[in-house]
Amino acid sequence: MTTEKRNFSRVDFRVSALLQAEGMAVKGEVTDVSLHGLYMETQERILVGTPVEVTIYLSAAPDPVVINVKGTVARLVEGGIGCAFDKMDVESFAHLRSIISYQGGDESKVMAEFSEYVVKKMHDE
Repeated sequence: MTTEKRNFSRVDFRVSALLQAEGMAVKGEVTDVSLHGLYMETQERILVGTPVEVTIYLSAAPDPVVINVKGTVARLVEGGIGCAFDKMDVESFAHLRSIISYQGGDESKVMAEFSEYVVKKMHDE
């Protein structure tokens, strides 16, 4: 487990995802995720700052379990895209929290990080 600049636990997690932006859909594989964002391997290019909608597939069809988030392209590198999360529904948050807690092994740390993030966001607004 590694930690990103904003002190969110980032865990290795490989699943398929679909990123939608400006009328295009990009398929790729998520390689790591945090409560704040993800990195997705893809050869497609989307400019930094572009708003995106991301669907992370936790199970296969016909009735897939998914995480849906809205975010922004934060990083573009050869072979992948880093996205920062802006909004997600409660069910998606619960799935994401469970994944990070399970992979990282420390649910209390994950919830403390989220609480600090919420307080900071409220203070910044």
